[in-house]
Amino acid sequence: EPCGIQVFHCLNHEGTGGRTLLVDGFYAAEKVRQQSPENFELLTKVPIRHEYIEKSENHRNHMTGIGPVLNVYPWNDQMYLIRYNNYDRSVINIVPHDLVRRWYVAHRELTNELRRPENELWVKLTPGKVIFIDNWRVLHGRDSFTGLRQLCGCYLTRDDVLSSARVFGLQA
Repeated sequence: EPCGIQVFHCLNHEGTGGRTLLVDGFYAAEKVRQQSPENFELLTKVPIRHEYIEKSENHRNHMTGIGPVLNVYPWNDQMYLIRYNNYDRSVINIVPHDLVRRWYVAHRELTNELRRPENELWVKLTPGKVIFIDNWRVLHGRDSFTGLRQLCGCYLTRDDVLSSARVFGLQA
């Protein structure tokens, strides 16, 4: 299961670039739903294997999961999770062959919508700035940078963050 909230804290940046890209995945998916309901449905029904492998000196992880790119509640068709990470998508070998081509057409339509410049928000994280990202809804990335750039971050569960927000009277 993808982490719910991702936190980035910029500690230092002595250089240029390194802007953070934010894209509302739900907005882009709703555009696909309006333009091509059959492609939207395919992205909510076809299970795709996701895999993350990390091998470094200090960390070793091998996480896998299976689920559609878009997750909706069955009782109201409301979206609650987008799994869009081309780097973590594994081989597509659990999908019937006749669906693979159609799935890629649907995925390309979603990709095109996600990459529209009008759907992008670029934010510059400067030292001291912290950003909380709803990782079930917002896609994020960054552009290239020069110099020393130090970030620290963590993952939080959605339930904990939403509970705290409600306790403090914030809209959650």
